[in-house]
Amino acid sequence: MTSTRPPSSAATINAVFLFIAAAGIVLQIIVGVPGYPAVPPGPIILAVAGLLVLLLASKAKWVLFIGIIAPLFVLVGGLIEGSIFDRLGNPGDFGPFLGTALQEIGIVVALIYGIIAASQAYRKVAAH
Repeated sequence: MTSTRPPSSAATINAVFLFIAAAGIVLQIIVGVPGYPAVPPGPIILAVAGLLVLLLASKAKWVLFIGIIAPLFVLVGGLIEGSIFDRLGNPGDFGPFLGTALQEIGIVVALIYGIIAASQAYRKVAAH
């Protein structure tokens, strides 16, 4: 009988904030922020990354890098596209502001905790 250990706290936080970032993008779509395609890749990428980290990180350490690459990809895409600054600069338009704030907070925290989770996992490997 094999026991499965849960993902580390850092990996769990990484996954939760990937889901929060995905929810922020979905909220922006719901409130009518223009420019999103019919099937937006951002929330799909972030949600799948969160699921992979939650379900597989304790079995395969390389999965933790998905929790770093996914938010980095969406962050760079958002910065290149540029409209996040307008939405964050206009809190009076509450729906787009809230969705963008959730997205960016989720991405930044997920990125930080993804790096922490990977460094902890590989530090343990190097110590053995």
